[in-house]
Amino acid sequence: MLAMYHSPVTRLLPGLILALTAFAAPAQFDPPTYQGGRGQWQWEGNVAKTFFDNGLAIAIAFPPDDDCDTAYFGLIGNDQVTSMTFTIDQSQYNTLDVEAVDTGDGTPLIGFPLSDKALYDLKRGQILRVRTDQGNLNVGLTGTALAFNNAYGNCLLMLQRTTLQPSHSRPKSEQALAPTKPSAPDKLSRIDLENGTVIVMFSGEFEAGDGQRIIAALEENEAAALGLNSVGGLVSEAQMVGYYLRSHNLDTIAGEVCASACTFALAGGVDRLAINGARIGLHQSYAPGGGSLEDGQRLVGNYIRYFQSMGVDAEVVALAATMPSEGIRWLDPERAMELKLIGDVLP
Repeated sequence: MLAMYHSPVTRLLPGLILALTAFAAPAQFDPPTYQGGRGQWQWEGNVAKTFFDNGLAIAIAFPPDDDCDTAYFGLIGNDQVTSMTFTIDQSQYNTLDVEAVDTGDGTPLIGFPLSDKALYDLKRGQILRVRTDQGNLNVGLTGTALAFNNAYGNCLLMLQRTTLQPSHSRPKSEQALAPTKPSAPDKLSRIDLENGTVIVMFSGEFEAGDGQRIIAALEENEAAALGLNSVGGLVSEAQMVGYYLRSHNLDTIAGEVCASACTFALAGGVDRLAINGARIGLHQSYAPGGGSLEDGQRLVGNYIRYFQSMGVDAEVVALAATMPSEGIRWLDPERAMELKLIGDVLP
């Protein structure tokens, strides 16, 4: 059915991430205002940043110690600044005292936490004007959404690191009889369209390690799009795929079914399509062992931030929250397009 897709998906892959330079002494502002010389946002680990020709950098960090929930705005290269504010286009934010921020990767950052609105404005604004007690900086905001999404995604990956634990031994007979799941490669296949476009197809639930396997398959096959036929699974794996797709300008195609966690991967596509008759479903996330109200609110906040960063209506999260995890709220194509979860249905 995917072979009916006639429009070539030919965007090519990633931009170059510039090498970062450490400066031995704090760089100074050039009063009264220093204009951004490089004008390019990039990311390294869980920190997005843009550098100036005099060695300073403005950065947005997502520290794993805060479960990636809080974004911090800060400055790299001058630790003498004590207070700072900024204007995004015409929106003026309040002045705050700065403090050292533990980014989790050793980046020497001084700054303060951002509100969700400020982070949203930074992703969608045009010009950032920073005012400090020592001088000013101006820089463009082109590329911030991509840089922030990748930094946030890398923070989530940092949280997933776990310590290997010893397993409990089982009798050999039990091991021999233990049920096995299909191996991960069986979930992946390649589709070659007549116009030369390559699509990697993922069929099955998102399980631990599937995110990296999908990314590897996309890279090895030089694919232009990811097809999805999945009833869900681990949101963290699907989000990892979504961040990769967006940062590498790849598209997504919903196959016969894309539900629950699958919608996170679907949202990552630059162009999001669905085959005729595709079923796209939403429901509440299932958290084994339960959790506090605060945990639930934090989870919902993360989901809203993710979908908004991908250009999808945050109402997707609200609709999912009203459907218990044992059920599915199916969206017809028209509703999915209203929510910007897909952009078009293939003939």
